[in-house]
Amino acid sequence: MDIPQFKGFVMGTEQSAWYVNFFGEDYLNIYRHTLTADRTEKEVAFAERKLELKTDARVLDLCCGPGRHSVLLAKRGYRVTGLDLSQPYLDLARRAAIDCKVEFDTVSADMREIPFDDHFDAAINMYSSFGYLESEAEDFKVIESIAKSLRRGGRLLLDMLNREWAVANYIQHDWHSESDGTLYVEHRALDLASSRMRVRFVIVDPNGGRHDSIGHDIRLYTLTEMIRLLERVGFTNVEVFGGFDSEPYAIESRRMIMVARKAA
Repeated sequence: MDIPQFKGFVMGTEQSAWYVNFFGEDYLNIYRHTLTADRTEKEVAFAERKLELKTDARVLDLCCGPGRHSVLLAKRGYRVTGLDLSQPYLDLARRAAIDCKVEFDTVSADMREIPFDDHFDAAINMYSSFGYLESEAEDFKVIESIAKSLRRGGRLLLDMLNREWAVANYIQHDWHSESDGTLYVEHRALDLASSRMRVRFVIVDPNGGRHDSIGHDIRLYTLTEMIRLLERVGFTNVEVFGGFDSEPYAIESRRMIMVARKAA
């Protein structure tokens, strides 16, 4: 599924958190080249296998964005709810559902306050959508909220950037260009004391026009830290993978994909 075009986003105030300001047109344009249809197909197929989804399973797509996973899960017959803080992204998700002739529910909510209790058979949180918040205590509220939303025995899939890989492959400055000539320059700052990766972007259009993007600021968790967070709220049987081909997790794995079960 292609990422739909984004129109009409209203930026937050200067006091808003980065995750309110960044997830608009800039985010979709910066990462469009990585969010391919083939990648999404592989991710959804992996989720089906590892979450052991059954016919008519209720699936929460947490931080669903414009719905690239929700659409494919709905096509496979699952009862999907896409939750995101951004109403414009949810509008894009609905448009994608209509275009693909599928149906799924969308909910605008903070991921710390998922408005469901004992409802879902499974939940997914994809493409480094965990670690956004201002402290570990706030991130823990997300894990608590996910656990509350799942039925007993329900499964969770967390797709995260591997901190060990990010440290070993740290590059302060990077860039890529799109086919239309737009240049995206990336400036990274890795704070080992707080374990946060702060990324800012400079975007230069083909005519030389420039604007700065607020970018993102993500807490990178170790595997040990994540297992402890999950176990604190009753998740068990934690498995970890280094990629969507089910390869073993290792220091050199770019991804850290965790699958856990809520205690029955």
